[in-house]
Amino acid sequence: MKSPKKHRFLLFGLIIAGAISCATPRAPTGGPSDKAGPKVEYTIPETGTTNFDGRSFTFQFNEFVNRSTVASAITVEPDLGIEYKLDWRRTQLTIEFEDSFPDSTTIILTLGTDLSDTKGNKLGSPIRLAISTGDEIDQGEVSGRIRLASNGRGAGDQKVLLYRSPFDFTQKASYEAQTDTGGVFEFSYLADGRYKALYVDDRNRNKIWDQGSESAYPFFKEFITLEKEGKDTLDVIYTSQIDSIAPNLQGVGLFSTNRMRLRFSENVRITENTELTILDSLGSQYSTAYPLYISPKEQFVAFAQSEEPLLENKDYTLRLSGITDASGNSVDTSGYAFTGSAQEDTTMQRHISANGANGILQDEVFEVTFAAPITDTDIIDSTVVIEGQVDFDDWPEMETNRNKLLIRPQGEWIAGVEYQFLVWNPVTQRRKLYEPQVWDSTEYGEIEVVLENVDSTDIHYLRVLSPDGEEQSFTKFNQTTTVSALPPLSYTLILFKDKNGDGKWNRGSVVPYKSPERYYVQEGLRVQEGFTSGVNINFD
Repeated sequence: MKSPKKHRFLLFGLIIAGAISCATPRAPTGGPSDKAGPKVEYTIPETGTTNFDGRSFTFQFNEFVNRSTVASAITVEPDLGIEYKLDWRRTQLTIEFEDSFPDSTTIILTLGTDLSDTKGNKLGSPIRLAISTGDEIDQGEVSGRIRLASNGRGAGDQKVLLYRSPFDFTQKASYEAQTDTGGVFEFSYLADGRYKALYVDDRNRNKIWDQGSESAYPFFKEFITLEKEGKDTLDVIYTSQIDSIAPNLQGVGLFSTNRMRLRFSENVRITENTELTILDSLGSQYSTAYPLYISPKEQFVAFAQSEEPLLENKDYTLRLSGITDASGNSVDTSGYAFTGSAQEDTTMQRHISANGANGILQDEVFEVTFAAPITDTDIIDSTVVIEGQVDFDDWPEMETNRNKLLIRPQGEWIAGVEYQFLVWNPVTQRRKLYEPQVWDSTEYGEIEVVLENVDSTDIHYLRVLSPDGEEQSFTKFNQTTTVSALPPLSYTLILFKDKNGDGKWNRGSVVPYKSPERYYVQEGLRVQEGFTSGVNINFD
């Protein structure tokens, strides 16, 4: 009886050993949280090697790599059409090519930032290994930077395609670069010649600008001419994350015969120009509707109120305008068909939001947004305004407009006096306290912007945004402008040169070539109480 037990034990041990040998390698567990991406400790051959006659390249990593992220992260330039396979030995990757490389050619292998370790941490910047099959290696360089138009920070993981003359955008680009976390990209080991760089939304990662489905934008230089071992730096360009896709209305739900829930394909914004029109089954206008609010937790959902009841079993079409995504793309206005409802409105009247998170100006209205149109007189009758030490339960400058409670100052909010607003909340049957900072005009500061080396006839626009992203000012000017009456907060400045006079920032075009309009953004500009914050800008 002992012998079978031994056999079973040996068989169990062999099964375990086999399972271990086939498992995907993983880093040991425990210890501090790993948030750093993988690094290459060395390569074989070393970058810069000349007279290379081999077919394999080895990358030794400092940790285990998620092997499923590697294949799509490898770029071989120029594209010679030679197939290769990947071989792994724990943390070591070998790329083996099936055929030899042409003579006197510089070959660049790049591992892009999509490559990650087993915990999802990506490479901080691309890794390049360059060799030459000849006596010398090309040494030309082109670099640049892409920043986010919203805040000026570096735009990481963006693709730049570089074409070498003759230029054919229907073919694969000669070279490809990817921005690092700071938005910097670099092309190295380039031969002398004439080049053109494009910032491309290369969604299918084929190194081709698919003009029917992918956006592409130029740099300020249309052409780059490199001498042998020459270097060139492209001016910074800005991106709005290449969101040119308009949000779609995906669903209309009715919470009652008047209350509508609109679901969009992405987060949206309501503007002052938002209009909602409801057509009947014959295509005639039946009613209008007005927006109530965007859901704070699901910003792709908007609520609206129809002026006329939407009757059960009746067919309608909703048309929209003035609703955009964060990039300013307007919702498709072609119309969305839906059916009316006899559903009773069970919406609980409650507070949704209030302005004043960054304070209110002396002449500014304090505004509370409710979930539904305000019909309950208790909301006004039970709201109390406290001005310093004085309570007002009958504040005269108070009114409702649809689903908003508006509390206006009596002329102006008094400088140096603290205000409290106790606003009745029907869902809790209690008052909710709001204590916005009221900014005294003596506390205001201003921002002066001076443009250097520009023509006095050039047209520029300046946007000043508050800490919560609200537009404080939008100014048209030539060389100098001052934005006054700003509370002492931190602001974001966005400025662009309006070269074509259309009042909008244009990012240029590739075909025909039109350079981008000059752009500048500065985040966190602090306005000091009673002082002028000066900003000098030179686009050169």
